[in-house]
Amino acid sequence: MHIFDLAMAGLMACSIQFNVIAGDERMCFYQCKDSTKEFARTNKEYQCPNKLYVERKPLPFKEQDWKNNRWTKDQVEDMKDD
Repeated sequence: MHIFDLAMAGLMACSIQFNVIAGDERMCFYQCKDSTKEFARTNKEYQCPNKLYVERKPLPFKEQDWKNNRWTKDQVEDMKDD
């Protein structure tokens, strides 16, 4: 399946930003093409995929906020400690 096919199917690509192990889990933090964030977790023996495809409409261009809608190290550490 090509990127064009994924876009036609309504899937948006998100790229890995952080990959953290907390206890028995691996926490995967993603930044999407429309400036939104996604989060996934798996067992620590597995890897986070470099790309995550989510099935939702992207934010309209005027609502995208690249400056304020990024994962920060503080947010990652807070989620790791929960």
